[in-house]
Amino acid sequence: MTPIGYERRTAGASEGLAVIAAAAWLERILGSGLTLHAWASERPDVEALRGRGTVYSIDAPLAGPDARVRWAVRHYRRGGAITSYLDDRYLSGGRTRPEREIRVSVEARARGVPTPAVITGAWYRSGVFYRADLVTELVPGALSLADSLFSDERSANTVSRLARSGRLVRDLGEKGVLHADLNAMNILLSSERPEPVAYVIDLDRASVRDAPEAALGDSMQRRLERSLRELGDSTGRPLSKDDWAALRAGFEGEA
Repeated sequence: MTPIGYERRTAGASEGLAVIAAAAWLERILGSGLTLHAWASERPDVEALRGRGTVYSIDAPLAGPDARVRWAVRHYRRGGAITSYLDDRYLSGGRTRPEREIRVSVEARARGVPTPAVITGAWYRSGVFYRADLVTELVPGALSLADSLFSDERSANTVSRLARSGRLVRDLGEKGVLHADLNAMNILLSSERPEPVAYVIDLDRASVRDAPEAALGDSMQRRLERSLRELGDSTGRPLSKDDWAALRAGFEGEA
């Protein structure tokens, strides 16, 4: 079943879902024989973003659901030990990674969870495997929580950013959205005004529940804290007691 607000397009071994306004655009790209990622790499306005694999930023060729002026084009790549065997290939059968991510994104946004709108996702079959790309609207000026805390671009607003991140985790649990890998790279912190926003991204391994469960937020909070400890150890910049207190205060609704 196609998610509400999206249309399916097919060209040869390539297939995808796109918001209705972008369906014809997607069909033209797939029909040209290009992947979304390859198409983005050839644009004169392309910029490479930080992250696993290569994520490109491009000027939006049309208006998306949130009318952002730039889009992010991500090529799906595996993590962990299996990467050396399969790299960016996924086994066909059942829903593809873009299909799963779009479905969760639509439901999460309907429940009020801050996550960038997905413009389109496409997959390209070859034998029993497929490769895939996803295009989302790009939040201007946003940094991942990891970059905010542990890179040379570290923010001076550490406590407030951690509090917002904790509130986001609580919000996910209360709204029945379980992110299976909620690490510090999967939270984006914007510089929007009047109120900066914490966004969750990379929902291809997330799921939604019919009813909220308190344990969902607890499990995601533990995963996030583990990620922050690992990054603190690897960079030599561990969080302070005040930092940890801000994160937990946000999660507990005290900040």
